Order: sequence, then structure tokens, then C-alpha cells
Amino acid sequence: MPTFYYPYARAVEEGYLVNYRALEAQTTFQLQGIKAGQLPPELQRQIKEQGIDLSELNFEGGDLEQRVTNAGTNDALVKEFMAKCRKDATGTLPAKTIIFAMSHRHAVEIWKSFNRLYPDLQKRGLAEVIDSHMERADRTLDDFKRKNMPRVAISVDMLDTGIDVPVIQNLVFAKPVFSQVKFWQMIGRGTRLWTDPQTGEKKADFLIIDFWNNFAYFNMNPEGEIASPTEPLPVRLFRLRLEKLALLRSQEQTEAIAATITQLQQMLAQLPTDNINVRPYLQELAELAKVGAWKSLDEAKVEHLSTAIAPLLRFLPDINLPVMTFEVKIDRLAVTYLAGQVDLLDKQRESITEDLKLLPANLPDIQAQWEKLAWMKSAKFWQHLSYDRILSLQTTFAPLMRFRQRPRRDLIELNLPDQIATRRWVIYGPSGEGAFAENYREQVEARVKTLAEQHPTIQMLMRGENLSDKEIESLAHTLNQSDLFVTEDVLREVYDRPDAILIDFLRHILGLVQITSQEEEISTAFEEFIAAHPGFSAKQIYFLRAMRSAILRRTRLTVHDLQQPPFSRVGAVHGLFEEAELEEILNFSNQFVA
Repeated sequence: MPTFYYPYARAVEEGYLVNYRALEAQTTFQLQGIKAGQLPPELQRQIKEQGIDLSELNFEGGDLEQRVTNAGTNDALVKEFMAKCRKDATGTLPAKTIIFAMSHRHAVEIWKSFNRLYPDLQKRGLAEVIDSHMERADRTLDDFKRKNMPRVAISVDMLDTGIDVPVIQNLVFAKPVFSQVKFWQMIGRGTRLWTDPQTGEKKADFLIIDFWNNFAYFNMNPEGEIASPTEPLPVRLFRLRLEKLALLRSQEQTEAIAATITQLQQMLAQLPTDNINVRPYLQELAELAKVGAWKSLDEAKVEHLSTAIAPLLRFLPDINLPVMTFEVKIDRLAVTYLAGQVDLLDKQRESITEDLKLLPANLPDIQAQWEKLAWMKSAKFWQHLSYDRILSLQTTFAPLMRFRQRPRRDLIELNLPDQIATRRWVIYGPSGEGAFAENYREQVEARVKTLAEQHPTIQMLMRGENLSDKEIESLAHTLNQSDLFVTEDVLREVYDRPDAILIDFLRHILGLVQITSQEEEISTAFEEFIAAHPGFSAKQIYFLRAMRSAILRRTRLTVHDLQQPPFSRVGAVHGLFEEAELEEILNFSNQFVA
């Protein structure tokens, strides 16, 4: 048995491992899903041309690479990685990287994105899939460890644990992770000490690009940032049961109260007592193990249990995800029922009965409960719902959810443009301070508006007067002070406007002008270009809008590209445009990529 707990933070502090920095980013489709009614007409037409029924397009962000795959989303992730990753000593190529994919198919789709976007680098072997499905995977892994190429290993499970490649400087979480132990093991792939043989520089830290809110899921706060409101599953279950207990007490259901207290105590009893985060609460947990501690719960005690004790449940070991997910659904159903929120019951019933349908009928454990299973899926069970029925549903079928099968769905393949919609972590200041971009932007705007009340140079700006270089330099110095260290470069990253200058941002914050995103500017410019050519036919306009979609993905176009899908599906480019028109269109389009 170990004699003491040696945490990661201490290992970093004492120089045995390196720390990480995190960049959290998500695409539009990850945030909003892919739903036919929300797509612009040109994309709807493109989907129809692929032979896909628009009524099938109703996917949430979490369905990506589960029920639907979209090339544009993978392209956006790859482009974001290439733009933000740590580079090698030359500053041109990514340093050694592991991309953690959801499945072998997903890994291959990411590899295809590298092929589409960076064919020249792929010819040199930049990115390779390394997983158990690939022939010569061990040989490729050796090349990744010891040779210059590949630089990027796209992996499913095979590289999550147990490999030691100190040269790694980037980790990309292109999948959600539900085990905290595994999450830390994956992070460990980048923590090894390493010295660059070319420059002699030691690795100070490494970068994690998280596309699936894994830090939020585990309630971790990179660089000490504000906690995310996302609750880990066991924390959510504990809080639901606290809420259920309060409702049962108000209705004086003695037996149900005792059963709920037992549920809460059983959860607390599973906490690892040797965990450094749990250890300070051991005395209080020992008191909560006594029934008497729950008899006099006032509002303040419940609040304390919810805010101080419940977060400890994220350290529960060996969570079975299907089982606990089902328990959460049933306890939420109980709370809804006890609170009389009948309008929510139908939706909860659909989700629960769907889980019950996924239990395999050929297993003896399921066959033993077959009559009860048929009864609980029936309409009559739900028409006369009671708390006792809800409790029976949980005690009977929650343990069996470990056998639940995954729903079989045909994967729908799409090729729609997508782009990063949130980039929430920025580095600023002389000591490498970090913040979520949304929070940092709000603080900067508040600071500028406060300064406007007393700063003469900002007041000149508000009156529309021109500023001299000396006045701009003085104003920049004023802003670049502790603790926000506002600079032009940081504002360019926060607002995603690499071409804007400091005065542009200040005018935007003060409400004098409106800064639009590059995507909005490109879309507006294309519409103005079309309007300036009233002789274009509907087919020519559709072709131009297809080109706009490619330009929004930052793809430089050639005549050869326009002869390939998806453009060739609209029509033959030389049949639609004269040579002079084609040259004008390409020059106009490619200026935005430049």
C-alpha cells in the first residue's frame, strides 16, 4: 500500500512532470445540432442532391459520430487543431500529437479531413490512424515514437494508456470521456519531461484541445478558472435524491423517506476514504452514516449537503454509465411526479421505455423479469402511475441496465460546412494567465466602459476625433495593465478578427461601430457580388453560393476544384461561365482565403 498520496500538482511543482494548458472549442453543429429547418436553403438543396430525406435531419450535437457523421465538422476540428497546436522547432509543423477519436470510423474520417485539407503534408505522412483495426499498427506506433513522421497519431483506445512518448506536446480530445480515471490516464500521455534535441529547450507544458467539454464534465477548471455548471452524473443523482427527500417530507411519506435516506447513505458509503478531496469530510460522512443525522434536516443543512458534500460524489469509483443514467432518469421522474409536473411525464416516459426496450430478451436475468418488463412498458402502467410503481421500476431494472444494448441506427453521412463557434480559452499577460474568452471579453468591455467616464483619450474617441500615434500608444499602455493586460493581439483572438486594430475594438465596445465576424463579412460580400451581376441565372447564383460555402471553410479554389463535386452536381463550370467571368469569380473568392 502506498504510504502517502502524491498528487499531479505536486509532481509538477517538484519537476517530475509538466503541466498542461487547455483550449476548449466547439463547432456550431456540436452546439446546435443538425436540423433541417435551421439550415439555409442552399444547404437543404445540397442535402436533397445527396439523396437524403430532410425529415431525417434532426440531430443534437451529441449525435455527431454516433448517429450522423459530417465531414465539415471534422474539417473544422482539424483546422482548429492545425491553427492552435504547439508546433515543432521550425514553427511550421505540429509537434507530436495524439488525437483521441470516438471510434475507428471516426478516426478514419478525421484522417480523411487531413487528406482533404493538407494533402501536401499527408504525402509526407503527417497524420496516421493507429488503432487495433489497422494492419501494422505496432510498426506505425514505433514510427510515431522514434521517427519524424507521423507527427499526429489518431487513436481509438490503443494510445489512451500505457504508452510513454515524452515528445508529445498536443493532446486532442475529439470524443467525450466518461471515466475520470481514464481521463487522467489520457492526460498523462503528455505530462512526461522532454528536452528538444534540436534547441536544447525543455518542455515547459503541453496543450490539450478539448472539443467535447470533458473538463466541464469532470468539474475541472484549467488554470483555476470558474467552475462549469455541468454536473457529473453521480453529483446530479445525489442532488436529485436530496430534492426527492424534501418533497417526500412535505408529503409525510414515512417509508419512502427512509428508503431515500438509505439511497443517499449508500452513495456516500462508496466514497473513497483515502481520496485527498474526501479526507477532510470523513468525520461528517461518519455522522451522515447514522440515520439520526437525517432527521433534523433544515434548509441550511440541505444547502450544505448540495454544495459541499454532493460534489464529492464525482470521485465515486467504478461507475456503470447505463445503470446510473437510468437511475437519474427514474429519480427525475419521481421528482416530477411528486411535484405534480404532469406536463413533463410523457417525455420522461418515452426515454425510460426506450431504455427498457433495449434490454436483450435472451439473457436469463432479463427473462426472469419478462412479465414485469412487459407490464412496465405498457400504457396502463403509466396511466395509473404512483410513487410505489416508480420505486419498483428503479429497484427492478436499474441493475439490469448493465446489459442494455446500444440502439441500432444507420449512420447518415453528410458533407456540410461547419466551423468553430466557441473558442473559450485565451492566454494573456506576461505570466501566461488564462481565461475563458467569453468571461475575459465581458471583463475587458466593462473595463473600457469604466475608463470612458474619466479617460480623456477614450472621450476623444467617443467624440469622433482622430487620435495621434502617441495618444494611441499611451492608451494601449493604459489598457495593458494588471490584471487584464489588454493588448491588440489578445483582442484579435477574443473577437476572432485578426485584421482589426486596437481602435476598431474600442469603437465596437463603445457602440460607435459594429465588428462582424469574418464569416458574416464573407457572406455579405458574396451577396453584394451577386447583386452587382444582375445577369446571373439562378443556376449560376447557386454555383456561387456553393463556392461561398467552400470559402467559409477557408478552402482556396482552382478551376480544377470547380469541375469536381459538389460543384459539378450544380453544373459544368465552363458551361455556366465565360473564361473572363470565371477568372473574376476566382479572384474575388480567393481574396478571402488569403
